[in-house]
Amino acid sequence: LQNSSVVAVDYRVLLASQSLPSPQHGADRVDLLLDGYRGSQIHPAVGTQNYSGLSVFSVTPVEGSIDPGQKQNITITFQPDHPSVCYSDKLTIELINKSKVCVMDLKGVASSHNMYLYGGDPLTVPIESLLPSLIIPHPKLTEAEENRSVHALVTLQASCKAGVIRPAVRELQVGCIRSPHTSKKCGEFYWDDVATLQQQGFQLEPVKGTVEAGHRRSVTITWTPQSGHKPFEVIQVCAPLTVKSDEIIIYRVTLMAVVSSTAD
Repeated sequence: LQNSSVVAVDYRVLLASQSLPSPQHGADRVDLLLDGYRGSQIHPAVGTQNYSGLSVFSVTPVEGSIDPGQKQNITITFQPDHPSVCYSDKLTIELINKSKVCVMDLKGVASSHNMYLYGGDPLTVPIESLLPSLIIPHPKLTEAEENRSVHALVTLQASCKAGVIRPAVRELQVGCIRSPHTSKKCGEFYWDDVATLQQQGFQLEPVKGTVEAGHRRSVTITWTPQSGHKPFEVIQVCAPLTVKSDEIIIYRVTLMAVVSSTAD
């Protein structure tokens, strides 16, 4: 924060998770849970919280005064206590007269391992509940494989207008966390059963690669309906994605594809 005025300015920093909930905030959560959250533009300001009850996001200092021409650094700390891709909060900086200097959304992702997959369709609502997660079973998995497997879902809709089919394209990201607890400077990933996926019209780019610690790498999934594809037929395949760094984790990515006459 920088005070460019000729008088001292008092400020304070607010987190939505530590403020009294508004009626609208509660209404947003109800809409989110009951009204097709995947296609909705409604996103909760306050998402998943720590099991311990301690704040996921913290800010210092929370208030203060800035002299004319001076600056003040605001530090935001993200400290989760369990894996989740749904950590979120809203930070507001306001002056003593309640005028807002800025409002920003805070997003956080925590993983149990250095390598992780981000993107696709949510298997649960974006705020955690007491209901168990939806898990798509795979009958060929051994018990050991199931214990180190993670499930993911990607839906693709190709469009068909005036007899012209436009392929469906989705993007995932493979990330590698920089951690002081490991000497690994990068991780690697690769897709299995690529030939089987290609027979169903799926193309993956790249099919393997490396990710430097602290970075993400995009993976593009393209689906083009094969000749003779029937209208309204749903193509479903399992695409195993293996990521290797501190541990080897297998993502069982379920690809579900359909041709739609209403898709953009």
